[in-house]
Amino acid sequence: MNLKYRSNKIVPIILAAGRGSRMGKLTNKAPKSFVKFGPKKKLIENIIENFKKFEFPRIYTITGYQSKKFQKLKHIKIIKNKNWKNTNIVGSLFCADKILSNHEAIVSYADIYYEKEALDILTQEKKKNCIVLLSYKHWKKYWKKRFKNPLDDLETFMLDKKKKLIDIGNKPNSYNNIHGQYMGLFKIDQLAWKKVKSLISKDKKKFMKTDITNLFKIILRKKLFNIYVKEYKNKWFEIDNINDYKILNKSFE
Repeated sequence: MNLKYRSNKIVPIILAAGRGSRMGKLTNKAPKSFVKFGPKKKLIENIIENFKKFEFPRIYTITGYQSKKFQKLKHIKIIKNKNWKNTNIVGSLFCADKILSNHEAIVSYADIYYEKEALDILTQEKKKNCIVLLSYKHWKKYWKKRFKNPLDDLETFMLDKKKKLIDIGNKPNSYNNIHGQYMGLFKIDQLAWKKVKSLISKDKKKFMKTDITNLFKIILRKKLFNIYVKEYKNKWFEIDNINDYKILNKSFE
């Protein structure tokens, strides 16, 4: 299904400011999202292609490390996080404040691989005043490829019967505390962002150095609004280190 969405309804935002130091030599001269996989395609090129299938007129990309590299990419509008060295991913998200204040948005990490179907799920979701995030169905099988003991790395991810997130980002006691895996891909509307912005403004210095998972955790604790979870079952990979990169490449052999 190839759906069209006007820019006044929904916009794509890619968070691509980080370096990816755990990738070794692969990120000495380019950001992690520029590593090539399988068909000799960059991670970020795959994400851009997924968004372009919906004919979004602009794909906003928050850059930082090696920002000039992104100027060669088509279909994106660059917003530079000038303080990327001293901020975390929430700091990069805040760079898109003007966009998030006026548009519903799909936010994507830049160091992940996923297929167009992930965006099908998010663009068709109509809930308002909330965040809708994607959870990877085959997380357990994937984590067993990544780690000898997956529970050493996994975090809690628990849902209620209505598929609302009730716990995330804590140390799990067992697999029973894990109902899925956050993919680094979510949708947020203007009403929800207004509440997030208000939260951040109370301690901006702290929030600029936090990650999205911790932000979700605080949203749940303060009961700002609901976070809904939709399941995705096609290919998905996150690239944290060289081993993850090898697993991604192997999947395309």
